[in-house]
Amino acid sequence: MKKKISSVILCVVLSLSLLAGCGGRSGGQAAGEGKAKAGREGDISIALDADVTTLDNNVIDLPADFTVVRAMQDGLMEQTDTDLKPGLAESYEVSPDGLTYTFHLRDAKYSNGEVIKAEDFVTSWRRLVDPETGSAYAWFAGAAGVENADAIAFEGGAAQTLGISAPDEKTVVVKLDRQVPFFTAIITMPCFAPVSEAFVKEHEGRYGQSGEDILSSGAFMVDEWVPGSGSIRLKKNPEYWNAAAVSVETLTFRTVMDEQSGILSYQAGDLDVVGLHGDMAAKYASDPALDIQLSPKMEYLYLNHSNSFLSSKALRQALSKALNKDDITKGILKDGSESADYFVPKNFAYDDKGVAYHDAVKLEPSGYDTAKALELWEEAGKELGTEEVSLELLYDDTTEGKNIAQYLKSSLEKALPGLTVELREVPYAACWDEQKAGNFDMTISSWMADYIDPSSYFDMLMSTNEYNLGNWNNPEYDGYCRDATTLFASDPEARREAYGKAEQVILEDVGLIPLYQTGDSSLIRPGISVKFAPFGSYLFRYATKTQE
Repeated sequence: MKKKISSVILCVVLSLSLLAGCGGRSGGQAAGEGKAKAGREGDISIALDADVTTLDNNVIDLPADFTVVRAMQDGLMEQTDTDLKPGLAESYEVSPDGLTYTFHLRDAKYSNGEVIKAEDFVTSWRRLVDPETGSAYAWFAGAAGVENADAIAFEGGAAQTLGISAPDEKTVVVKLDRQVPFFTAIITMPCFAPVSEAFVKEHEGRYGQSGEDILSSGAFMVDEWVPGSGSIRLKKNPEYWNAAAVSVETLTFRTVMDEQSGILSYQAGDLDVVGLHGDMAAKYASDPALDIQLSPKMEYLYLNHSNSFLSSKALRQALSKALNKDDITKGILKDGSESADYFVPKNFAYDDKGVAYHDAVKLEPSGYDTAKALELWEEAGKELGTEEVSLELLYDDTTEGKNIAQYLKSSLEKALPGLTVELREVPYAACWDEQKAGNFDMTISSWMADYIDPSSYFDMLMSTNEYNLGNWNNPEYDGYCRDATTLFASDPEARREAYGKAEQVILEDVGLIPLYQTGDSSLIRPGISVKFAPFGSYLFRYATKTQE
């Protein structure tokens, strides 16, 4: 992106999958039989897999932060589990050429009672693209097509030239430099939520670092948070414009990194929502409290195309065909994940007829074929002049990362004689840095859309994109993607067809190897209802809880 994608590719488990991996069973009690803890009638307690680091909506970059901030901040538009609709904007109009959006704000206030004004969106969006802010999502404004966004973020342009203005306190005008079909979807991201300039200045250097140093424009506000404590509690924001739709009084997010302690906390009634992975997900498959969602998060095996061996197309194709991905999803993960011979996820980006992108395009996937893999391997050996190939596989130190890496090594070495896969395990937090630096031959990493459009995936593999981890460069692919965003911006069918051609190029040239589409398995206490959003996470702001 010179794009920077949220999704925050954090190695093997990069995700906006916002729940901790928790599991285990104790005393023979089924998970769903846990008791609701006394005194928590109006609270829902959710497991996170990491501490919250900041609540600054312009700079958040980690899954746990996104989970919490989504419950706290509203933008001009809002993505629910089924609809894209106005949020802090009561209504909006689009100019005939599709380049100017005019939003009319509803009457709304921050959690301190301060009126939310149009100028607050100007402040936030300028702050987002200001290099001094250091936002990982500065590229998002450019991806949204906001006029001069990239020039400001990456070329030293003046913030005042950004294509957003506030002609009065209730009107926000956004000018685009090109038609962007997904503009209203992308601005649902928290980085586009309003920011009070006066409040930021008053809390300079501390903004977003404590409950006292942040304002909420959304359903919840901070009740109690000590950074690094492993817990943050939010309470219902009484000033929220749509407070009547919020039925839960508090949300408590707790860091739970140990699977056994997570499930024990669930059974004790201290946690209401915990994630399950691997054998734990399989163990609770028949539990009525188990909720399984197919996330738009895709797991890929990235290949470094700068590597002399991997520059061989035949070798890349051999690697792709040598993998039985069902062994990963059914043998290791067991959490509802589906093996993938596709780049863009299923059940994602529906058109106006209710047809998902994946179902509309015609692909010819590679598929598992050990005989063909061996044939291609031998072809690659002749091309490269060697029968011995050694490739390093970079992965993180999570249990899931270790298990998948071990499987890839054994499976590839068994199918392709002469191949040696050397494993390099690094700490979870360091893996992304190694990937960005290109310090790998192969690496496991993920991608998940931040907005509901196929471009959120396709942009990632453009030759100019910094998230093109393997430095794949295919002019044909770039051309199809450019056509989709320019020539066919206002023609949905032609745009989808261009993206379908681009996806076929990825599969045939093996720009990377799709492994699986992630399944999210979570135990959700009976009596609690939480909607799952199409961007791949639960919407806790609209959760409900009934007492049994």
